[in-house]
Order: sequence, then C-alpha cells, then structure tokens
Amino acid sequence: MRWAPELAKALRAGLPLTVIGRQAAPSPLSSILVLARSSGASAAFATIFLPTIERGAFALTPLGLGRALAFDPRRALGAAFPTRRRGSGLYLLDEKGEEQYVLAPGLFNQTTITAGQWPLLLPLVGPHTEARPLDRIEAELDRYCAILGVALSTVSPPVSMELADTGLNVEAALAGLAGLGRGFGGFGGFGRTEKPGRVHKEEEEADPVAFEDVGGQDEAKSQLEAICLALQNPGAYKEWGARPPRGALLFGPPGTGKTLLARCVARESGARFIHVRVTDVTSKWYGEAERKLQEAFDWARKDAPAVLFFDEIDALARPRDDAHEATHRLVSTFLENMDGLQKADGVVVLAATNRPESVDAALTRPGRFDRLVEVPLPDRDGRRQIFEVHIRRAQRRAGRPVFEVIDEAGWERLLDASHGHSGADIAEAVRRALEAKVRAGASGGQVSQDELLAQAMTLARPF
Repeated sequence: MRWAPELAKALRAGLPLTVIGRQAAPSPLSSILVLARSSGASAAFATIFLPTIERGAFALTPLGLGRALAFDPRRALGAAFPTRRRGSGLYLLDEKGEEQYVLAPGLFNQTTITAGQWPLLLPLVGPHTEARPLDRIEAELDRYCAILGVALSTVSPPVSMELADTGLNVEAALAGLAGLGRGFGGFGGFGRTEKPGRVHKEEEEADPVAFEDVGGQDEAKSQLEAICLALQNPGAYKEWGARPPRGALLFGPPGTGKTLLARCVARESGARFIHVRVTDVTSKWYGEAERKLQEAFDWARKDAPAVLFFDEIDALARPRDDAHEATHRLVSTFLENMDGLQKADGVVVLAATNRPESVDAALTRPGRFDRLVEVPLPDRDGRRQIFEVHIRRAQRRAGRPVFEVIDEAGWERLLDASHGHSGADIAEAVRRALEAKVRAGASGGQVSQDELLAQAMTLARPF
C-alpha cells in the first residue's frame, strides 16, 4: 500500500472533503473507500472496507448489527500496532501512546477505520479523533498506508494499491453506500439525505464533476467562476464593499450541460449541492408548495456553503400575468427568499431553463439572478472537447484504452457528423459505441473511428 506524491501536496493546499480512492479488492472485501479532508492546519482520513455478499454480511439496521464477517482486519491490526480497546472500538495508538485511529463496527457490519472528523460517517460509526498536523502529513500517510497494508495482509493474492486524489466527492461516496444498502435490502436511503417534501441533496455522478471535465462552454464557465469565488471567499467582496452575486439563471437548449455546470460550481467551491426539481415542490394542497420551497431555502442556509439549484425554473416561477393564484404565492415566496439572501453568506441560487422568456421578470433583475448565463449548443471545437472528455472518462473506467486514436481526418468526419449535437447527444454516441462492443461479446480490442462515427450519425440532427 502506497500513496501518490501529489496527494500530500493536495492535502497541504486544502483538499476539500473528498473521496481520494475507491478500488475493487479481492474477496472477502468488495471495495475500499478512502476519504480525506484538509483545512489549513490539519488533515483527516477515513477508510471503509465493504464486505462482499458471499461472505455472509447481512444488514439488520443502519448501524450494521448482524452476522460477523469471516475476515477481521481488527485482529491483524491489533497484533501489529499498539492498541487500546474502549467500548466497541479498538484504538490504534501513535508513538506517544495517544489514540490516533479507531476501528469500529460500521454500516452494514463492515469494519471501518477512521481518523479525523468526517461529519457524515463518524457520528454513526464511532468517536471523533483529532486530525493530524499538516507538517507531518507525509509521515502520517506512510503510517496510514502501513495500517491499510496490514489490514489487507491476509488477502490472497496480494493486492497493490495507491492513494491518489481522484476528485470524487462525498455525494458520490454516499450514493455508492446507498446502492450497497439497496443491494442488501436494508437501509437504502443513506446516500440521499431526505427532508420533508422530498427536496434532497443530489446524488452526483461517480465520475469527477469539475469545470475541466465539461467540454466547451468556455463563456458559461468563465461567468460561473465569480459564483465560485462568492462561495469560496465572500470576505473578498466585503473587503471592497461589494455584494457577492446571489445567483445565476442558466438557459439554453436541452442537453447542453446546465445541470452539470451547476454541479461543477458546487464541487469547485466545496459547497453542498441541493437539487430541487419541479416534482419536489409542486403539490395539490393549498400552501404546500410554498412550504416546500421555503424549506429548500432554509435547508441551504443551514448547510452553507451551499448551491441551491432549481431545475426547470420556468415551471415553478412562470410570469404572474394571467397566472393562477398558486403561481403568485410561489413566485412571491421565491422573491422574498432571494431578497433575504443578502443576510446569508455562503448560499448561491442557480436555476436552469430551456425557455428564459417563461420565467417571471421579477426574478431575472439584478439583485436576484444577477447573471443570465447562456449554455448553447457546442460549436465545432466544443464538440471535440466533449468527445475527448467522454472518451477519457470511458477509458478511465475501463482501466485501458478502449478507443483507437482518432487522426485529424477522423476528427473532421466526426465533427461534421455531429453538427447540431448537444453534449448529451455526444455522450450517448460514445455510450452506444461502447455498448455495441458489449453486445457483440468482444473481450478486447478498441472502438474504431468508423464505429464511433456511425453512432454519431445515428443521432444526426435535421439542421
């Protein structure tokens, strides 16, 4: 077990609450989930060994009370490191005899090694331990990898792993644990933090979602950088007597990446992403829709820094001229909360629509949605960037090159065939090209230029 050199640098720079590694492991483990956190003066980690179904793990409660696993890394670790047992936890001690890591039964009876304060898991699985000083980060990473190496020492064949900054976020980690819960028929809502009214924190994709992972849309990304700054460093605005932006309205055709860009803002700024859909808010009962909308804003203020994202905002805040009374009440609630954000640092409201003319004009004036950000269909260069993003993503998942190198002549044909495609269309063309290999039963080789071109042509637009 080792750590990548760039990991220590990322931790010192202030790595946000992030999944830094999730890799498959042989039976009796199904995977290892490693998390890290750094905030100026200290760094923290958490490691989770998830059990495989065939070894008899069985969840009875969210806290994982059930049959014991046949594999017990606690026994191996207790023999290799100085320990102290307290309650149900086994503490690994540092060179001063102080408690450094705690091993405790975790969710679904997995064995969990934790260090530092990770607020989403530690309250469930064990006591808090203080994070380690940053000036000792390399030594702590060495010890951490040594501990993981001992925990894996009984696995056959031997496993070689490296901790690196993969950029996956907490929501992706929780989504994975939610899937584990559903697979066991147990506690299935862990990754989707529910609130009354079904407004929820979004389960983000398992792939990294950063601006650099979005092809094209350079102008939109540039405008959203100011939103990130308002979340990361609101004090910079106060220093100059300026009001941070409160929100932005993203508009453009379907499939161009509006929701993806909103997720990027949250990830780049280290904020929570709260996704509100039309179905989360609308109700047939009098006053219920306004209550749910108010709840979403209250939740964002409580969880600041937060990005509160409203999808299809035109369905929630239609122009009030000739509108139903319920629309008036909903828009009024929206306006009151947008105006109230001046007293709430660390909350930004983003919204998306395909029809900006269908949003009440009172919302789009400066001071509410300060920016109207167009997210158009990608141009030729943008389409190439999007193809390259999805090809890299597929090859990262597969762990090998699954597309042959596209020459310039191939790119010209591919970009001609994809004229008028949205980012979603391009992602689907890449997916279908890979799916064709799966359906053909291919066990090796690569997707050719012609095969990818054929899939892009099937999605051709009539303009």
